[in-house]
Amino acid sequence: MQILKTLLFVTLLISSFTVVEYVKNFAIAIPPDLLNHKHVFGPLIGVTKNDTGDIDWVIAGTWRSILTNDTNDNTTQNNQSSGAFKAAIEMIRPDGTSRHSHTLTDFVVMNSTQNADNNSTIFNGTSTISLHEGPAVDIPTSIQRSNNGNIYIVTIDPESVDYHFGKSPLIYGIVSNPQFMKASYLTR
Repeated sequence: MQILKTLLFVTLLISSFTVVEYVKNFAIAIPPDLLNHKHVFGPLIGVTKNDTGDIDWVIAGTWRSILTNDTNDNTTQNNQSSGAFKAAIEMIRPDGTSRHSHTLTDFVVMNSTQNADNNSTIFNGTSTISLHEGPAVDIPTSIQRSNNGNIYIVTIDPESVDYHFGKSPLIYGIVSNPQFMKASYLTR
């Protein structure tokens, strides 16, 4: 009986360590920017126009960012990973045809500047853009963030992606606001 109690105690002790290790590993797997609440996200919108001014493509999607307007923020300045800005971009013709998608990942901030004229911060860097032929890497990309943090404007170098997003692509990101989603007129 004593051997059975000892065996049961040892099994229980080992099981406790296993649970503690599982919880520790689970906590480590959560991205730090989710824990410190520095990320923002929201919908993307935009259009591309052809030479005659007609709309060629309607652009929609979602984005996520940890970029801040603080040009002294080491998180932004030294970010050499894909976490600074990511986007899923969907394109569709105005008649509803030719629907396809792209991703913008691996945005690396090379420099950032405050733009006093339009009250924003511009982050210049490179990103990877998924295209039909495969990923296009080191594409010059600028992300402009309004100082109030409500708008992000994504500009992808047109020539680097064979003008796939148009000659002067501007894709607008709107920061999601949980208070707006809880507004009473939306819940009626």
